Amino acid sequence: MKKLAAPPLRQAYVASLCLFLAACGGVDQPQQEASAPATSVPASVPPTVPPTVPPVVTYTIGGTVTGLGSGSLALLDNGANTLTLQANGPFTFTTPVAFNNAYSVTVGTQPLWQTCSVANGSGTATANVTNVAISCAAAQAMVSTLAGSGTVGSANGTGTAATFNKPEGVAVDASGNVYVGDRFNDMIRMITPAGVVSTLAGSSTPGTANGTGTAASFDMPSGVAVDASGNVYVADTYGNKIRKITPAGVVSTLAGSGTVGSADGTGTAASFDEPYGVAVDASGNVYVADTYGNKIRKVTPAGVVSTVAGSGTAGSANGTGTAASFNKPFDVAVDASGNLYVADGDNNEIRMITQAGVVSTLAGSGTAGSANGTGTAASFNQPFGVAVDASGNVYVGDASSNEIRMITPAGVVSTLAGSGTAGSANGTGTAASFNSPTHVAVDAGGNVYVGDWANSEIRKISPAP
Repeated sequence: MKKLAAPPLRQAYVASLCLFLAACGGVDQPQQEASAPATSVPASVPPTVPPTVPPVVTYTIGGTVTGLGSGSLALLDNGANTLTLQANGPFTFTTPVAFNNAYSVTVGTQPLWQTCSVANGSGTATANVTNVAISCAAAQAMVSTLAGSGTVGSANGTGTAATFNKPEGVAVDASGNVYVGDRFNDMIRMITPAGVVSTLAGSSTPGTANGTGTAASFDMPSGVAVDASGNVYVADTYGNKIRKITPAGVVSTLAGSGTVGSADGTGTAASFDEPYGVAVDASGNVYVADTYGNKIRKVTPAGVVSTVAGSGTAGSANGTGTAASFNKPFDVAVDASGNLYVADGDNNEIRMITQAGVVSTLAGSGTAGSANGTGTAASFNQPFGVAVDASGNVYVGDASSNEIRMITPAGVVSTLAGSGTAGSANGTGTAASFNSPTHVAVDAGGNVYVGDWANSEIRKISPAP
């Protein structure tokens, strides 16, 4: 049977359906679900870079120091950034100052007996600063009377209400108490920083008795020294002994038989010949200016006596140990390094002894005089007392010149105070006067104490502000 053709309408429908299915992916592909409208993808964003910070511009602060003697000078910039100097010449602070910031250079601390001033010390940093000028000069010495009326006596009291009788030895402890060998009173006196005078030991009657306070006796005591524990050592001159006084006033004999001699040994087995000066080091060793024995002796804390230097025969030879000679060494001082300084009285010289016992002349021509200068170009007139400060400056009681002299570590000698004419005037520098000043002592603040022998006073020399 012949197949009939599809009706025209059906053919049109099928054709339309086929076209629709083709547009949708064919008859075998299922119809896709409708999806959300597509969103646009932004272009990639580079990472954030911080802005460039320009470097901080800084400038150095510096200048020049002139006139600086021995010791250390501490400078401050803006109250901090300490710079310590020990020599003249250019300097620069290690910490710079930022551009347009202020700088201010001031003196922090200055050496004893020097006054340092600042010029061109402040401003604003817009370039490296090189014109700060530090000028140092010797400080003025102000002389006053610590204690003593000037009249001979033995009265205790405050300041000029107290009296002494030809005081020689002076020593000062860390608290500022001054100890005095009150020679013709045969006493050891004590003066507080406020000037209150008391008797530490001694009966005022010559003798060599041990005991406590006034129960003990001395015979023309001269030099005194004090250790860190407050023990006082005494050159008991006519007693020919080295005595020790505890802070409680208990007196004992450290060394010396009491008979004139020059024997080394322990305790009373040793002998001295009119010792005038003593000094004590940090280890408790006592050094003795054995004046008429013409030797410098050493006494250990156990009382063992040995000879550091000096042949025993009067002379002025330099050398080592007993190869050297002295002529009436009146006093001795010791520095922190163990070097000894000697007031070699009748040689009119200041001698120095190293730890190895090597003796040299620090200053003095050997001829009596009062000339300032360096080393042997300077002169002294019976130097009686010596003391040394932490910077190595040596102070001299120049007895017959009526002056207090000062020697730098380089040997430069100057007059600290005293007119050169016998007197008792207080004042500044050479306007002041002394009358046979003997022993001297110096404290940590640079104050110098003087046994003003013929005035029967204890004088004080302070750096002027």
